[in-house]
Amino acid sequence: MFKDKILAGAVIGLAADAVKLIVNYAAFQLGYTQVVFWQLIAALLLPREDIFKPLGILIGAVADITIAMFLGVVFIYYLYAVGRDHLWFKAVGFGMLVWVSLFGVLLGQLVSNKVPPDPLGILTTIVAHFSFGLSLAVFTKLLAGNMAPMVEDLTKNKTESHLKSFRILSAIPLKKLLKNQDHVKKLKKI
Repeated sequence: MFKDKILAGAVIGLAADAVKLIVNYAAFQLGYTQVVFWQLIAALLLPREDIFKPLGILIGAVADITIAMFLGVVFIYYLYAVGRDHLWFKAVGFGMLVWVSLFGVLLGQLVSNKVPPDPLGILTTIVAHFSFGLSLAVFTKLLAGNMAPMVEDLTKNKTESHLKSFRILSAIPLKKLLKNQDHVKKLKKI
């Protein structure tokens, strides 16, 4: 559907973010977490009293959507680099890496004084990022299905260029080795 990697990644990231936010909002409504992601992101930028106000939530929404689009682009480029085989595993791994790096390490440390962590809230972020990863795979298959030949061609071209480089580089020592063989034969005659 998309031929442009950046546009495809941004749309895939947005769609996967929507699924992540639905999971987060459902957990919020069920009382498993005290805040939604947009409030957590807003807590990076605003004082605690502002993250529960509409303007604070809007600021968090803009930041979350921007990050999701960026992550979608990163994911598409990651697939271009390593290929699309085992897409589901790579996508879920990417989603969980985002959870560990952004929420576990960065965000958790920076907002813990504004939004105290609790085990159910943390579990909610894990489940939401797992669903983010699954959604990346689903939307990549749906929206970027025509990118597969490009990835295979890229991999094929890399392999062909590596083989050509190997042939050129291996020819030099081979010539020296053959010269030495001639020298060895001359020595044997003596």
